[in-house]
Amino acid sequence: MDSYTLKKHSGTGELHLFVGRFNPPNSAHPCTSHSVSICEKMKFADSERNIFSCQKEGEARTKCAEVGRAVCGICVSSLYATY
Repeated sequence: MDSYTLKKHSGTGELHLFVGRFNPPNSAHPCTSHSVSICEKMKFADSERNIFSCQKEGEARTKCAEVGRAVCGICVSSLYATY
């Protein structure tokens, strides 16, 4: 199951989503994230802080909606994509 983390870019202040995976119970960290945001415009190392971390898709949608327009449109659109 995918996990989602919303990070704030230290230089621009933009908010970008990172997708990852949940780790097994009792792991040192509840989830891992890819090194590049969904839109590929932010690297993990460029993060100032997390807005939220290790959220399931539905929870990430809700939290991104609460944050509003500050979240990268390309990143957030991936939560609503149909395949």
